[in-house]
Amino acid sequence: ELLEHWNYLNAADQMIPGRYWLRAARRFYDLVEAGRMEDIPQADLATHPFLMPAWSEAIELSAAFINADPDEVTNSYRPTVMANLIFYNMLEWQAGDNVVITDLSYPGYVYILQDLQRRWGVELRVVRHVAGVVHLEDLEARIDERTKLVVVDRTAAFSGFTFDMAAVCRLAHARGALVLDDAFQALGAVAIDVKADDVDMLMAGAYKWACGPEGAGLFYIKRELIQRIDPRYRNYVWADVPGPIPFGAPGHDNVTSWAYPPVTTANRFSQDAVIGPALFGWIATMKFYRRLGIANVEERVRRLGTHAIEALREVGCTVHTPADPSRRHGLVVYTTGEDDRDRAVFERCAAPGRCRRPIKLSLRAQA
Repeated sequence: ELLEHWNYLNAADQMIPGRYWLRAARRFYDLVEAGRMEDIPQADLATHPFLMPAWSEAIELSAAFINADPDEVTNSYRPTVMANLIFYNMLEWQAGDNVVITDLSYPGYVYILQDLQRRWGVELRVVRHVAGVVHLEDLEARIDERTKLVVVDRTAAFSGFTFDMAAVCRLAHARGALVLDDAFQALGAVAIDVKADDVDMLMAGAYKWACGPEGAGLFYIKRELIQRIDPRYRNYVWADVPGPIPFGAPGHDNVTSWAYPPVTTANRFSQDAVIGPALFGWIATMKFYRRLGIANVEERVRRLGTHAIEALREVGCTVHTPADPSRRHGLVVYTTGEDDRDRAVFERCAAPGRCRRPIKLSLRAQA
């Protein structure tokens, strides 16, 4: 019904709800209402999210979505939540270390990195874009032996430029740096293959191009990093206790029964920030994508991006997004050339007058 009301072109901000995930989220509450929320002696369908069968199902579907193995993926929420854990609790910092970002990087994690700069003297190296494109040679020039981390948005929200992540990872790994991939603006729009790209960590939420619910998403970490990184964060439900959570076990002790290290899967980094209805909705979303086929989605998204770029140029707009389909998908950034006119167009599209459907856009400053 919303698509009958809007011409909706704002997936980069938040996608409208899909019936598939709304039905699934409502089913969760139906199960709760039916009393399917027990956790002892056996976890039922709508109990705590980390105990539900849906937890593992979402991980398996998420892993398939990005060509990872299930033990390398956990459920998460938005990248800002995960970035705080990564920067503060998963990595060790010393004065003189540096992190390479770009001037197209999303402020959600840049803001956190600025605090690392203040606390530990970590240097932020910013690679400048050229006409909306970050050139690999410019990125390479900023990476050295003191670079601990390279953080990029797989698709940049402020230009639509999409990185060749395999090339980024080759450059970073050659100097011993890790790569963190913020794929929020790419997941669901284009195929992602973390194995082929050799990405170290990837974070993404569900509610933009992935067309899923607010409150869900995924975090990927390469298997060899899982045991290497001992997070300064503990979640007792992911202690590697033998058997199930031992609350009901004979002789349970609140201290000694929990004297175990974290599990050796990506769940050791789980903050359990995903709630039941979002998890149900996210599962339904990924099954919806599985029926569509991500290759079919990507072809259509890129084709629509090309159409938007050509049409905007025909009416005299300046497009900041690369024309080359291999360097972008459907996220298109443009301007009329004047800030006041951009705002006027945005407002007119939102309220075009009687008998006309509003066009839902996003108004953002240009990078």
